[in-house]
Amino acid sequence: MKLDRPIFRPALLLLFAACCAGAAPADAADAAYPGKPITLVVPFPPGGPTDMTARLFGEAMSRDLGQPIVIRNEPGAGGVVGSTSVARKPADGYTLLWGGTSSMVVAPAINKNIQFDPLNDFEAIGTAVRGPMLLVGKKGKDSPVDLQALINTTKKRQLTIGSAGNGSIGHLTSAMFKSEYSLDLLHVPYKGGAPALTDLLSGQIDLLFDTVPLLAQYIKSDKVIAYGLAADARHPDLPDVPTFKEVTGKPLIAYSWFGLVAPKGTPSEIVNKLSGALAKASNTASVQKQISTLGLTTVGDTPADFKNTLKHDLDMWTRVAKEAGVSLQEK
Repeated sequence: MKLDRPIFRPALLLLFAACCAGAAPADAADAAYPGKPITLVVPFPPGGPTDMTARLFGEAMSRDLGQPIVIRNEPGAGGVVGSTSVARKPADGYTLLWGGTSSMVVAPAINKNIQFDPLNDFEAIGTAVRGPMLLVGKKGKDSPVDLQALINTTKKRQLTIGSAGNGSIGHLTSAMFKSEYSLDLLHVPYKGGAPALTDLLSGQIDLLFDTVPLLAQYIKSDKVIAYGLAADARHPDLPDVPTFKEVTGKPLIAYSWFGLVAPKGTPSEIVNKLSGALAKASNTASVQKQISTLGLTTVGDTPADFKNTLKHDLDMWTRVAKEAGVSLQEK
């Protein structure tokens, strides 16, 4: 019996076309990304270092991607509000988060009620910039002259050490310093780094752990003593300030950083395209120059590198907070 094949061929062609149509949109969408403006959520108010670095990188990346990157500030609860908001957005690459140490690892380390998981609710894209924590002390005739003298002094008598507040990265770095070197230090929390610095300059506290951008000008003007950098190398703006390992043989490393993440499930093609744009921005001379004026250095690493940083820092600060008894209830 002879089959009438033309009757079935159109149906098969339609079925084949439907299957292809079903597979095409995702691949086509990834290839065409970005096809519209991207929203970059900054979980802090305008004007601070988080906002400034986000705008600088957003502008540079938008030139490479061919679409505007629109900054949207969503402050609240130390960066938790904006971070939680982005974690719940569609994983399409059009809403990103400018995450930082305080919101992405320190807050989850001290607050178990946070409604996002920095490792499992986001796709890491890359670290943009970083800067080490820096220990400085008041100027005075009885002040230890260098880091080794300071360590020797705090093994004999108690000194006060300020921070930007309970649960801040400065507080946790102080706790790590105290534990690693078995020192007698009394933590004095403030509502921000500026008031802590004011009391240090007036001699009300002995020591302060904070960032290079806040402290560098006071070191250069000889108003405070720079004891050490919690870093793996010296800072280019402060070449005379040693790392802790240089002086003691034991490393003390604590960095404050900013990086880019997307909601979990964002396609790898989109993540890689964004990571490439971030790395290109990090290697741009104009970006590096402006970032250096903030006392920071550009990074521009891979998604895998940034994910490792997130895991390492979350584990480290969780351990430090637990050992020091730091929790949300103190804030």
